[in-house]
Amino acid sequence: MDRSTPIYLVHETKAQNDIGEWVSTEVLRKVYANVTSISASEYFSASQIGLNPEIRFTMFAPDYDGELIVEYNGIRFSVYRIYRATSDKMELYAQREAGTAGTASTPTTPTETTPTTPTEPNDEQNNG
Repeated sequence: MDRSTPIYLVHETKAQNDIGEWVSTEVLRKVYANVTSISASEYFSASQIGLNPEIRFTMFAPDYDGELIVEYNGIRFSVYRIYRATSDKMELYAQREAGTAGTASTPTTPTETTPTTPTEPNDEQNNG
């Protein structure tokens, strides 16, 4: 299987800045994957529950660290299903990210951090 197509896995964190505001930060990590269309049965199953499935990314399992956003060819995708096909192969099934018309934020480069608007912490941050 050819896993030579570069994709970016997007990891988002929230932290307080110096004046106490919660700020979201994104870090993009470049990995290599095989990019394919999804099967008709996958499309049908996902569309039955209101998803708009579009693409599958297959990568080495050690390259994946729980990210739920993938950037590919300048388009952002939300991961809706993760499947560990073998001990060393991970499949991410994705749809275009809602609310962004599928376009990536600008600029985006590997390991670049992009602060976004301040937000409230989620429940995990309140409890931990």
